[in-house]
Amino acid sequence: MRAASSATLALSPNRSPTHQRGRPTKTLQTPSRFYPHRRPSTRQSPSSNHRRRQTPVTTVEMAQERSGIVVGLNKGHKTTPLNTPKTRISRTKGQSSRRTAFVRDIAREVVGLAPYERRIIELLRNTQDKRARKLAKKRLGTFTRGKRKVEDMQRVIAESRRVAGH
Repeated sequence: MRAASSATLALSPNRSPTHQRGRPTKTLQTPSRFYPHRRPSTRQSPSSNHRRRQTPVTTVEMAQERSGIVVGLNKGHKTTPLNTPKTRISRTKGQSSRRTAFVRDIAREVVGLAPYERRIIELLRNTQDKRARKLAKKRLGTFTRGKRKVEDMQRVIAESRRVAGH
């Protein structure tokens, strides 16, 4: 009798071989394109879901004039819009003001040049630009700072020629 009941279970159209005691079958994922030889995973880790989740893209729309009503889409007090929005202070970081540039110019006149700056000027006058950049990089740490310093020293040379010409 047992053999007959197991045969009827196996032949039953409602039950598949993977379906066990009322549990739903697990859907298999396709294998990863990086590891096609591995069997696909049946469970999803919460970290993989977290990585897949993307933040929705928000579109910036122009603000409409407020209606003066307390509720609704355009709720709020009526105001006149500003013509030119101010630039944020965080955007002006690194820009030297006129006052700071003036103070640095006075300090440069009073104190003079550092010994390595004098050497850079000497190298530039002897048309050894590459050697001057190399020295500036060695003294200042980065190539970009060195290039900026060499340009600054070229400006100093041009200014001294202008003063000597007058």
